[in-house]
Parts: sequence; structure tokens; C-alpha cells
Amino acid sequence: MKAANRIISRAIVVISVVFCAWFFFVYGKEQYPFYGDSMGYYMYLPSTFIYHNHKALDWLPPGKHLDNSVRSYVKILKEKEARTPRGYIINKYTYGVAALEMPFFFAAHAYEKMSEGEANGYSASYRVMLKVSALFYALFGLVLLYKVLKSFFSPDLSLWGTLLLFMGTNLFWFTLSQAGMAHVPLFFLYALLAYLTILVSRSPRLHLFFLAGITAGFITVIRPTDIICLLIPVLYNVYDKETARQKIQFLSMHLKGIMLFVAAFIVPIIPQLLYWKKFAGSFFYYSYGKESFNWLHPQIGAGLFSFSNGWLVYTPVMGLALVGILFYKAIKPVVLLLCALLPLYVYVVYSWYCYNYINGLGSRPMIHLYPLLAIPLTALLARVARAKLMPKIIVYAVIFLFVAVNISYSLQMVRGVLISEESNRVYTLNMLFKMSATYSDMVMYDVEQVQPAEGKVEKMATLACRNYDDSAQGHYVPASTGDSSRCFHMRDDEEYHPVKVLATYNKQQFDGAQWIKCSGMFMCTKPYLYFKHLFTLDIARGGKTLSWAGCKIDNKIGLAEPGAPKGWAAFSHNELNKWGQVYFYIKVPGDLNDGDNIRLEVWNIGKQEIYFDNICLELYRGKN
Repeated sequence: MKAANRIISRAIVVISVVFCAWFFFVYGKEQYPFYGDSMGYYMYLPSTFIYHNHKALDWLPPGKHLDNSVRSYVKILKEKEARTPRGYIINKYTYGVAALEMPFFFAAHAYEKMSEGEANGYSASYRVMLKVSALFYALFGLVLLYKVLKSFFSPDLSLWGTLLLFMGTNLFWFTLSQAGMAHVPLFFLYALLAYLTILVSRSPRLHLFFLAGITAGFITVIRPTDIICLLIPVLYNVYDKETARQKIQFLSMHLKGIMLFVAAFIVPIIPQLLYWKKFAGSFFYYSYGKESFNWLHPQIGAGLFSFSNGWLVYTPVMGLALVGILFYKAIKPVVLLLCALLPLYVYVVYSWYCYNYINGLGSRPMIHLYPLLAIPLTALLARVARAKLMPKIIVYAVIFLFVAVNISYSLQMVRGVLISEESNRVYTLNMLFKMSATYSDMVMYDVEQVQPAEGKVEKMATLACRNYDDSAQGHYVPASTGDSSRCFHMRDDEEYHPVKVLATYNKQQFDGAQWIKCSGMFMCTKPYLYFKHLFTLDIARGGKTLSWAGCKIDNKIGLAEPGAPKGWAAFSHNELNKWGQVYFYIKVPGDLNDGDNIRLEVWNIGKQEIYFDNICLELYRGKN
């Protein structure tokens, strides 16, 4: 029996490794890393060793064949980032991630130099090595995690726990696809700190104190709020009065080691303090400007359970880790640590102003605690292994489902079918395990309602319609749609549609109606940056909104026609200088009163010009 289990375990490990390799080489290898946070962390390296432009991060020399995305990032620094009291634009991110990426940067730089290539810090070699760095730190973090788990469980269970943590969580995504973020290096550092803490408790040697201190220092310099990682060495192996007394006695007996730990902890922080002092004028400087924490109103519920990047929604396996804490007798050395650190960490993470942490798959900061949460997760596996057959089958089926859900999300993200920070309950659940998106799916993503099939509804009446042929004012320009002589031109400097399409609810007219259809013809002339134009429906009573829905326009032009493509890049679709229909359905609310106002308009949220025509409000019902 044991031999059979061992064969099954090895087979699953091999299959997982092959799948990860396939995912990386088919999808992850080509993902572009130099944008957003990953660009901010990394740019210390080319700024220090190539461009020497720490005094002017908003400047790059011409003629270096840099990608447009790199120059765009630098342009954003120049236009949007505030200057320090000393007049400099500095990197708001700390240097810690760049320090860990440095060996890989030097390898790429040496290759470019020897091959007489583009040694500009951002060419293909640097991108490849940045991805290699994520693979390196994830792999060694998992090895360390396995060693941590072996302190509590058998080698087989430790292997299962390690494998489940990787395949079932968003660590998979940030390792194999979205390289360059801080979370994989921090996962490695937390695993290293946990392992060193265990070693120190067993054999308190000075070099282990030093390594633990410098590890905690790097964690803190990468993410200052993670200074609470110091609870790991303090609370480990404390679970009752006797172990608390033993911990105090241990600390008092190893004051030299504690002092070495503190000194080593400070070392990685010093370069960051000197950087702030030189360019901001103070050793301690808050570089994030208006981005801040709202300590009095943390969004814990939304951060954990929202379909807009909620942690447990997109990483349900971690729900099993939380359940595993109930089996505290098997993991006594970390019970108090988990019960103290986890709530505090959750409070800090979801007090951040952007609590859904855009640009990721689920709550990415929670990845840092995975080396600790893997312990109760494996405790649950150990308990299930001793259970009767039926409970065992049920739990294993749930585990398999949760892993499949995580893999499905990852595939959807990399294929452009899911953008987790913008998603919602209706879309996420209806699209689970689907690998392509239709036009109706894309609308469902925006308005959070399942769209009826076109062949299963019929038109009842037109509530209101505008073709913009009735005026010669400046906004009304000659149309090229072929359906009318004029269309409406909304300029770059206009945010709201000045000529709205209006209707009023009438119970008799709406009798039997199930859907309000909003439709129009649109043409965009410029690629969207972040904000797309919105086609919005507002239903109000006495100036108070009862119902609101907004459908993005730019990525749907050209996709509503029969035979239009669907699939991988649906959400990034952007067809310029071409007219196309955009429409969506909204269920008729059941609580409307006569006289309620219905308003359809175009919201130019990104302030880029758009042309539109034939904007209509119509009533529909299901066919008998």
C-alpha cells in the first residue's frame, strides 16, 4: 500500500512539474514584465548601473532602443509623481526587490556586453532573467517550505502540502506569469525566516541569528509594514505559560545572538534610509504621496470575499488552511503565532486605500504568509489521511476542485478572458473553466447581469432614440455610418455627454417587459490607456439613483457583428477608426414607480474623443 501511494505521489509531482513547464513556456515566458509595480522595483538596477539617473528618474537618454512601455513609465513619473522637498522625482518603491534581482540583472548585462547586444537594462535578455529570478526564488522558497513542514509532518505529507500550496494558490500565477512583483521574493524570505527560526530554536548559533536578522531586514525594507514578521521568531514555539517562560529564558540566555540579530536586521535598511536622506532630505520619507492606509475603515470583508480580487474567492485553497488551524494540537509551536500574526496582517493589508490590489490574481500580499499558512494546510491533510473513506473522498474532491479553480483562473488571466480586479460574482461564476469569452460574456463582465440570447427575446417598444441629425451645432458632425447624415463628436476635454437619451417609466407601457436594451453605434480614434469609454444607464427617482450600469465601449467595437472573433484577447480588443454597434441588456427592476427617470449616456471617463450615433433605449421580452 505504501509503495502504491509513493508511486501515485511521484506521478502527481511529475505531472505537476510538466504542467508548470508547459504553462511557462506556452504563456508565461512571453508575458512582458516591465510595467507597474514590477517596473518600479526593477528600475533601481538600470538607474544605478547603466543610466546613473537617480537624480532624474524622469529622464532616459535617447537612442537606446527602449520599448515604448519603458519610456511611457518614465513619462508618467514626470507628469504625475510629486517632487520631494529637495526637488527630485524619486522611486516610490524601496530597493529590496532590486537587490534580490541584482545577480540576474548582472548575468543579463554581461551577456549583452559580450554579445554586443542592447545593454540597456530592458531588452529581451533582462526580461528573461527577471523571469528566471522569479522561478529561482519560488523554487528555493518551496524547498525551504518543505523543510519547515518536515519539522511537523512526515516527508510525504510535507511534499503534498508544498505541492498543494503552489498549485492551488496565486503563487503559481506570480511565479510562472507575472514575474517581477515583490511577492515571490517575499514568499522566499518568509520561508527562509521561518526555517531559520526553527533552526535557531534547536541550535542557537550566532550565524543563524545573523541570517535570521538580515532576512527580516530585507522583508522590512521591501515592504515596511511587514516589519510584523518579527513576530515569527518572537512567538514561535510559544503556546502556554511554560513555553512563554522558556522563550523569555531563551532570549535572556542569548543576548549576544539577539544583538547580532538586531544589527543584521538594520543592515539592509540603511541603504534605503541613505537614499531618502539624499534625495528627500530625511532618513524617513513616505514616498507614496496620497496613496495611504485607512486604519479606521479597513475593507476586510471585501478584501477576503469580493469577486474583485478577493483573497479567498480566487485562492479558495487558503480557506482549507484556515480550517487547518482547528487542528492546533498537531501544530502547537505556531498556533499562537498564527492567531496573532494573521489577523494583524489581514488588518494591515486591507487598510490600504486600494484594498483589492489591482494588477494581480487575488490578494497578492497574502502570498507572503503562505510559508506559515502551509503548516495548518498540511495539518488538515494529515487529519484527512486518517479519516474514513467517505470523508476522505469528499475532502480530496474539494481539494482537487480548488486546485482546478486556481489553474482555471490562471489560464483565463493569461488568455485575456479574466481581469480579476475588475470582475464580479456573476461573471466569475458563469465563466468558470471557460477559456474564451463571447460578446455577451464581455457585457456580463461590465454590467453584472447574464445577457439574454438574441434569438430568445423580442422587441416590444422604443422608449427613446437619438440620431443627432437635427442640429448643426459643433458637436454634430457628418457621419460615415451610412445610417444617418450626422453623428455626435465628444471631444478630449469633455467627460459627460451633454445630449442624453431620456425616458420615463410608465407601468402600462412596461407591462410584460423583461429587459431594457441600450444600443448605439460608436467609433474610437485613439487607443485607450486605462479607462475605457462607458455606455451608462441610470434609473433614478427624485434625483436618487435606483439602478446604474456601465458597459465599456472601446473593447466591444466590431465584436457584436455575426462571425466576429472571440477568445483570447477579447478584453484588450481595440479597433480604431471603425464604426461598430455596442449594446447591452438590463433587467427591468421590479420596484419602479410611474415617473421614474431613465437616462442613457456616454461617459468619457478617460477623456479621449469618441464618435457615436443612433443611441437608443428599447423594451424587450422573452419569446414565448
